[in-house]
Amino acid sequence: MADVVVVGAGPVGLMLACELRTAGVFVVVLDRLARPDPAIRAGSVGPLAVEALERRGFAKELLATEQDTLERYAAMAAAVPGGTDEEAAGPKEHFAGLDKIDSSRYEGAGRRRMRVEQPALVEILLRRTEELGVEVRRAHDVVEVRQDSDGVVVTAETPSGRRAVRGQYVVGCDGGDSMVRRLTGFGFAGTPATVTGRRGVVELADPSALSPGFQYGPGGVLVYGLGVNRLATLEFDGPPEDTDGPLTTAELRESARRVSGADVPITAMTAGGYFTDHAHQASTYRMGRVLLAGDAAHVHAPFGGQGLNVGVVDAANLGWKLAAEVLGHAPPGLLDTYCAERHPVGARLLQNTRAQTALMRPDPHSTALRELFSDLMDLPEVDRFLGRMLAGFDIRYELGDRDPLVGTLLPNLPLMTRSDGSGGTLADVTHTARGLLIDLGERSEVGGAATGWADRVDLATARREPDGDLDDVDALLSRPDGCVAWVLRKGSPFDPGGLTAALERWFGAPLDL
Repeated sequence: MADVVVVGAGPVGLMLACELRTAGVFVVVLDRLARPDPAIRAGSVGPLAVEALERRGFAKELLATEQDTLERYAAMAAAVPGGTDEEAAGPKEHFAGLDKIDSSRYEGAGRRRMRVEQPALVEILLRRTEELGVEVRRAHDVVEVRQDSDGVVVTAETPSGRRAVRGQYVVGCDGGDSMVRRLTGFGFAGTPATVTGRRGVVELADPSALSPGFQYGPGGVLVYGLGVNRLATLEFDGPPEDTDGPLTTAELRESARRVSGADVPITAMTAGGYFTDHAHQASTYRMGRVLLAGDAAHVHAPFGGQGLNVGVVDAANLGWKLAAEVLGHAPPGLLDTYCAERHPVGARLLQNTRAQTALMRPDPHSTALRELFSDLMDLPEVDRFLGRMLAGFDIRYELGDRDPLVGTLLPNLPLMTRSDGSGGTLADVTHTARGLLIDLGERSEVGGAATGWADRVDLATARREPDGDLDDVDALLSRPDGCVAWVLRKGSPFDPGGLTAALERWFGAPLDL
């Protein structure tokens, strides 16, 4: 019997499995595919997901993988007549194809998107699951989910017949067509598809025939990028008949002609497929012992590269809470805060992708609106607002504390240890998936008040970087997902009751010392 059964071995399911196993929970992962999906469904990892991964020690692997990707982008840019260094860096940040977003206006302390493609991220996570001893069972197509008061039984069809695995909880991370969601009866309300998107990795007879970026044509939108030479078309003529069916080279070529009004010399295509703009969200992310994360909980158009970012942060938010529940030290109601915190994030995601669909339509009214919106994006305030929204930097969970830092997700801040003055970052001391109490102002009384939680909360003593983001903070409590749960401002009197309340709320009762 497993503690937790995770259905889906994509990046969200594997991230969740790593979080749970790091915390000491026995995890079994089931996936219907016999091998990892090679399709590049996401070409990069968003900033919040990067920070969640860095907190668990993936920084070096992400950086090395990104470097390989950028070198490949550069080689392909060099092969295109007139290719530029800017194009070699990969796709720009955009809203509805308006690639005006200047990340320098909203990113700080090194917060950034990384050019790590989804299959490469899956490889990184699979290596960690193997190191941690997570059991990944492939070619397991889930056909039944039954829960009772003590646990959940998940039954799957396999090449060897039906197999059942029992766990205390099951989490569906099995994508937009989630069988876990369907079999359990979650509500999944939203708006139907209105467009047909086609995409593939292509070869062109004339590499200079297309310029990288978004091109609005009489029939829709064409997007061409460097990196792996992805080409996508968007036609506003209703949804495809079968989103899982094969996409042929001829079909993509013909779609590109309809959209652009000109022949596009596609000679070959790999990893072809469909996408659309249906936008649905589960009514709740938890029904008893069954939970949802990632695309199983929310589906939307793939505009702005937001889905992977949100899904990985779903996993980071859920992992430590579910582990605490399984291990028996969760305070009452902790697991329910997963839906309370993440459901509004998913709703906001659906809202902005619907807005992008509306702006991209080729009719005269939408075109006029897009042109006006483009002018608005030239305003720094609008640019910064959109950039922060797409990155998720505007997230602030409502934790009942008026301090503006409480409820926000910490970046990977530079910290300097007081013992030897050496440099480091916040991520260097968060690999254990435990809470973290940071003393930045030589407030020894802070650590003394938290000794009852030493088995669940680590203490880090550091000093601030001059003029850093925490310059006016003497101490703070961070949850395992990087969310600030309590703050002591610089020079303020220390109220041990406030810290104790935060510790009990998120980490349960103290040890009986």
